[in-house]
Amino acid sequence: MPSSPLHQKLRQLVGKRFDYLSCTWNLIEILEEEDKVVLQRLDANASSALQSDQYGQAMRRGPETLTLPISSKTEAGQFSEELLLVLRGKQPRAG
Repeated sequence: MPSSPLHQKLRQLVGKRFDYLSCTWNLIEILEEEDKVVLQRLDANASSALQSDQYGQAMRRGPETLTLPISSKTEAGQFSEELLLVLRGKQPRAG
């Protein structure tokens, strides 16, 4: 299945940092089949989420992640409102 133009644009942003919900997040994954992006929280004071094993038993703490829709539900071919807020918070390249 070929990538949509929205997914192709986002692929270039994997690994970039964004300010969203008063925190710093890293775009770590594009889930094309689910039409979602995955963000990982980078703030030093962020609490870690409990991760469970295949049996549902809490095993370890891992970084907080957030999954957001890529496409707008109301306008075909447009980014979702949530993702537009993330993209507005793109941090300048360090260096």
